[in-house]
Amino acid sequence: MIKRLNTGPLHLHGSTIFLKKKTQVRGDIFIIIFPLLFLSIFFFYPLISILTEGLTDEDGRFTLGHIILILSEPYTLRIILFTIEQALLSTLASILLGLPGAYLLARYDFRGKSIIKAITTVPFVLPSIIVVLGFVIFFGNNGVLNRMLMGAFGLENPPLKVLYSMKAIILAHTFYNFPICIRLVSAVWSRINPNLEKAARSLGERGGKLFANILLPQIMPGIMAASALIFIFCFTSFAIILVLGGGPKYSTIEVTIYRLAKVSLDLKAGSALAIIEVVLSIFFMYVYIKLQQKVSFAEKVKLQYERKKLSSLLRSHYGIPVVLYLIVTFLVIIAPMLAAAGRSFVGRSDWTGQTSFTLEWYKRIFTDKGTGSLAVPYFSVIKNSLFFGLMTVLFSLPLGTMIAYISTRKKFPGRGALETLAMLPLGVSSIILGLGYIKAYQTFPLDITGKWYAIAFAHTIIACPFVIRSTTAVFRKINPRLVQAAVSLGATPWKAFWRIELPLIKSGIIAGATFAFAISIGEINATLMLYNPDLTTLPIAIYRLISSYNYFAACALGTILMVICFLVFLFIDKIGFEVT
Repeated sequence: MIKRLNTGPLHLHGSTIFLKKKTQVRGDIFIIIFPLLFLSIFFFYPLISILTEGLTDEDGRFTLGHIILILSEPYTLRIILFTIEQALLSTLASILLGLPGAYLLARYDFRGKSIIKAITTVPFVLPSIIVVLGFVIFFGNNGVLNRMLMGAFGLENPPLKVLYSMKAIILAHTFYNFPICIRLVSAVWSRINPNLEKAARSLGERGGKLFANILLPQIMPGIMAASALIFIFCFTSFAIILVLGGGPKYSTIEVTIYRLAKVSLDLKAGSALAIIEVVLSIFFMYVYIKLQQKVSFAEKVKLQYERKKLSSLLRSHYGIPVVLYLIVTFLVIIAPMLAAAGRSFVGRSDWTGQTSFTLEWYKRIFTDKGTGSLAVPYFSVIKNSLFFGLMTVLFSLPLGTMIAYISTRKKFPGRGALETLAMLPLGVSSIILGLGYIKAYQTFPLDITGKWYAIAFAHTIIACPFVIRSTTAVFRKINPRLVQAAVSLGATPWKAFWRIELPLIKSGIIAGATFAFAISIGEINATLMLYNPDLTTLPIAIYRLISSYNYFAACALGTILMVICFLVFLFIDKIGFEVT
């Protein structure tokens, strides 16, 4: 009797559980297959297409001869060692400059703090051509800084000769990557339990000992994660080395690949060297992900400091070092951007070369018909950049969110490998990616080069790692028991995600979208390989204007680009998101 009464309900309940599990499995398969399929078509296939050139001979047979030849040449080995050397020195300089800034942002409140954070983050997404332009205008032999020093001290020759040297490379890389240290380390610093520091002070720890024994071990995960990411960016740097390095003496792997493939037309040797770079990048990326996970899990609860006013620090005995630090930061980070922006309001008033204030370059945004050095109207250039930024957000947001969901919520063999592969575009040159698109799809019935979707997909691949990092950071802060409780009450995994997790990860999604947008409008390398004149973007237009020596118009478009980036990161700070 009892057995007969319980059989039906148990059977129905078992069937319901089975159907839910079946639906869940199908959903899991989709969210795993879709990212893999997208990455395979628009990243791995083009990448493999260009890299196989280095693994095949002229008859198409497999060979390691090109790689062995590259590694056996003393010149190539010197290039590899120099690439690592300049990346290490640039990373060290970025960390040293960023640590005091991270401390100030984590511990002190002051008026305009969010604006300062946004300004210092703008260099991170600026196209390298703008960085080069700003450094030439400010640090050049006839630049703003040298003219000021010559006028102040009555000198006939420029006292600072920075450009076209190792100093210029390190300085420019510091300009680019200093914001990474500030954001990552300040986020970790703000989570340190303040009771630890209070206890150490009560026991007599002060100054350097307090920092070395108490604070440094706590912020070390953030320092290491920032160092790994900065190293990757410096390791794969291209335009800065090409222009500011000044010649073969300071050539890196990236520059050598470009010269072999585009100048010497030796695609085999260029691809072989690219294989070496990609293998090293995968290793560095794996190290970065492991370090980043330690940062994310180091402290789940954000602890609030009793923040002090910056004015109180300036009045203390630390006031002079803080002022000196702010001056150095201004010269390295802010001044080159201001110099480029200031040049956009200058024009030559007559044939003698005299300059005067003008709004001519901004008026041309609405009146220029696309003549002269740029065949596309300035306004169309801005519209193209905004269009590709929006398309990048549309494509990269679901892709990056799916990968973040998989890496934090699903347990299966190879989960860490999937995240590493998805983050690999950070360590792979966008020049290699652009060449891969050309080689992979030029033989297809539909050649995608020169089409808007080719640029949009390339930008999506480049921006996706930033979406992954933004959304992963907030996914890991959600207590899994919330979702488990919802599922145990009858909610499907999709409904649990939509009703519980999605509202909680909203800040990460918004931050990922803004990062993707800003990175898209600043991307130049892959775009340069894939665009046609009708699809000219802001970075391409700036490059074209610089090539025709129209620096004033280039600075005007560059200023617009900097303003867009500034507004994007100001928005990120306003929503209260911290990139960890």
